[in-house]
Amino acid sequence: MKHKHTSLTFIFAMLTLSPVAGESLPFARLDDIRGHYDGIGAVGDAFYCHTLGEVGKWPICAYWSSAQTGRSPLLGFGWCIPALESTFTPLDERRWVFHQPDGYARIFVRVARENGNVLTGGPAWTATVRGDTIRVVADPNDGGPKSEFTFSHGRMIRMACEEGEFDISYSKRVAEKISSRGKVLLEISRKDTEGQVVFRFNDSGGKSHMIATIRPTTVFPGSFVEATPVPAQEKCLAQLMSSSGDFVSFDYGGNSDEAYFKANDKMWKWLPRSRRISWHDGWTYTVTEPKNEWDEPSIKRVRKDGREESRSYDRKSGLRVQQMPDGSRRECKMFTSGPLAWRRARWVRDIKPDGTCVRTDFAYDEAGRVFYRRTTREGRSGEKEELWFDETGKAIRRRLNDEEVPVK
Repeated sequence: MKHKHTSLTFIFAMLTLSPVAGESLPFARLDDIRGHYDGIGAVGDAFYCHTLGEVGKWPICAYWSSAQTGRSPLLGFGWCIPALESTFTPLDERRWVFHQPDGYARIFVRVARENGNVLTGGPAWTATVRGDTIRVVADPNDGGPKSEFTFSHGRMIRMACEEGEFDISYSKRVAEKISSRGKVLLEISRKDTEGQVVFRFNDSGGKSHMIATIRPTTVFPGSFVEATPVPAQEKCLAQLMSSSGDFVSFDYGGNSDEAYFKANDKMWKWLPRSRRISWHDGWTYTVTEPKNEWDEPSIKRVRKDGREESRSYDRKSGLRVQQMPDGSRRECKMFTSGPLAWRRARWVRDIKPDGTCVRTDFAYDEAGRVFYRRTTREGRSGEKEELWFDETGKAIRRRLNDEEVPVK
């Protein structure tokens, strides 16, 4: 069993639609969902992710978060497998809502009365209603791949994206099978008497599987508005075991002032009233709520030896700021328009404690590939060197203190 919760870089289809300058994303990398720090979600919650297996190029991942208040039909309280649990349902006569199991909701509205079957969810999102079937299209305006999702009776039954084409079938409103071009890639079965859910991956090398064991345990199911969360016995994921016998186990507990979640030798503590992280891996965390609706919470963490680090991200301006324990600083300007904006940086600037600075600017083609970049180095005494590189990484131009010089 490969445990990938620390260094995932794959695309997580339909995981979380994070707002970027009023726009949402059809995809999101797990690193982006996870937030600034390992084990910490983007909004400052305690976060844990586990890869159950891969369906073709599409990894099926389960994640737990202290911010979760819902119940997964597969894994119990606090967990979700987002790609299998999203819904698209009517809200009223004019509006539909796209729900994801982490609580995010995106509103779609009728385009016009005379064309009432067409909905819009923003610049890149459209949906067409045909009875109980809704077809959703995410068509990026910045060169990214087009994606299509089909929902029936509120549940996603088909997805066509850059990972491939997938069909999802259900039993009693719970996903039980994923297929691609007629081939079954994943089967999900339940042993209710044993409290188990079995995920069987029909990969090319034979059949592998993951068994999830669900048991009652004490958790804090309170919401953000409750003054005092009330502990309750809820069914939660207690263990994951692979076909090779490797396993990871989970534990929950705490009180109304501070709760914890454990996976193997890792522990996260969080505040049940706010659902925010308070301690993890030797760091004490402070989460500051954003001043504007387009900001993310800023997160600061401190160790006992006095080292501290902070990170923040303004989604409206696209500016990420990271202050490092050694006094250095990293700034990154992200694109803020288009549904695939999260994939691209306009520039990245690293500032050292001695005042030296290295900045890299990026340019992209229509397919989203870098076709050149420019690196600017500035020293303490004011000297400046600029280097241009092509898409292969070869230096093609050099300028020193604003004068053209041969490329070395």
